[in-house]
Amino acid sequence: MDFTEKYTNDAQEKMLLRKTEDMIRRSEKTFTVLYSHFLTPAEQMLISGTDEFKGKISFDGGFEDAERKMCRIQTADYQADEGAPYKLLGIKITAAESDLSHRDYLGALMGLGIKREMVGDIIVKENGALVFCDSSVADFIEMNLEKIGRYRVNISSAALDEIPPPRTELKRINVSTPRIDSVCAESFGLSRTKAAEAIRKGLVTVDWQVCDNVSRELRGGEKIAMRHKGKIKYIGITGTSKKGRTFAEIEKYI
Repeated sequence: MDFTEKYTNDAQEKMLLRKTEDMIRRSEKTFTVLYSHFLTPAEQMLISGTDEFKGKISFDGGFEDAERKMCRIQTADYQADEGAPYKLLGIKITAAESDLSHRDYLGALMGLGIKREMVGDIIVKENGALVFCDSSVADFIEMNLEKIGRYRVNISSAALDEIPPPRTELKRINVSTPRIDSVCAESFGLSRTKAAEAIRKGLVTVDWQVCDNVSRELRGGEKIAMRHKGKIKYIGITGTSKKGRTFAEIEKYI
């Protein structure tokens, strides 16, 4: 029996699991630590939830809050690890001001013919960005990326300590229940009906997995994103008022 049948019916996801299994076999055979390309959060969740891979995998995206990460495969304690094969590039806009977004930077990189899986997180900063990329394409990017939109850019290696901490705002919300529809409604400024509609349409993810169950109860610590509305971290219930109102705290990414 194909072991992937236990975890997914999706052909692309099955292929990812088979590739991971193949890397584990190669690691055992060659006595080396291996790394995948950059994986989406959903792909990481799929791999990490596979029993056959337990104790042999971990993930590295360059910093704690990274969303896209490489899968690290080590099948024996004595295997030497040269480190994840990524590089951090700093992109500096030469103009005094710019209005470039994450989409602009990603589009420029894809315009060079680079596959999305070769690029990790892109952190937009004032007048520039930091980009994680596979080491194999770093020199190519430095040599060929000259403009983003109408702006000329300079590219150089960057250090991990240049990554700014995520900007979040701690908020207190009033919820009738710790259900996903109630939390989303209060967190993203929607009616509960509209929040439930977005969930049913697959527009909401919990820890990067699509959640279409409007009655799912949250325990605390989940990262929730709604398409076109933003992202939060649900901290949990913090108390109840004398009138029976339930309060919860969230961290909203800004």
